[in-house]
Amino acid sequence: MSTTAFTGEIARLQRANAKSHDNVVRQSKVFAALNLRTGERVLEVGCGGGFYTSDAARFVGPTGRVCAIDISPDQIAAAQQRCAEFAWVECRTADVAAPPYGDAEFDAVFAVQVLEYLPDLDAGLRHIYRMLRPGGRLVIIATDWSSAAWYSENATRMQRVLTAWAAHTPCPNLPAIRAARLRRAGMQPLRQTAIPILNTSYNPASFSYWVAQVIRPFVVSRQSVPDQEAAEWLDEFARLEESGTYFFSLTPVLTEAVKVA
Repeated sequence: MSTTAFTGEIARLQRANAKSHDNVVRQSKVFAALNLRTGERVLEVGCGGGFYTSDAARFVGPTGRVCAIDISPDQIAAAQQRCAEFAWVECRTADVAAPPYGDAEFDAVFAVQVLEYLPDLDAGLRHIYRMLRPGGRLVIIATDWSSAAWYSENATRMQRVLTAWAAHTPCPNLPAIRAARLRRAGMQPLRQTAIPILNTSYNPASFSYWVAQVIRPFVVSRQSVPDQEAAEWLDEFARLEESGTYFFSLTPVLTEAVKVA
């Protein structure tokens, strides 16, 4: 699905990031937009460790149904464990490029930081359109990393790392093109809402703390940044925290859409 494999240690870091304060705030925004009701059928595309999945199960209750897919067996194993108490939840290894569900099967579909990793975005959106019932809702969050402002005393090194990191997704500008692509797939965009992240402290409660630990091995594995330079890039953040000069901001965008026919 992407150049980033969410397995092993990377999957663990992603699950840790999901529990950060910034992502907890983002999760509340997603469920406010979804407005799930008792008895509804909902699909999460790219469920990761199942944090959203378990909350969706509580919203729809045992008369509803929650399906969650991810291409990573490691993530699905974690999601199944987290959702074990909910008999109406199904977590399975699958790709939205070939989803194991029928037409008009869901009242709502959501995908958080997932669709930008699809090699064929239009095909993925067509499958989502097919699986939604008429009037069904879609909620997407995606991030354009060109919106990042990340302070470093070595601005040249920071730019090298962020340029290398841009290759982690085949569709880095998804927020800007998402409305047009949704219309192409037959859905009607309703609204787009920025959900800004601002970290002025580098600690495990912050989004940037965890994403930095994902970025370092990625840029090294791509042979875009030497290991020593990537280590120095990561180590600088603790020093900036000690001096009170740490700063990170990023702007994910939430998009709501509906299937009109």
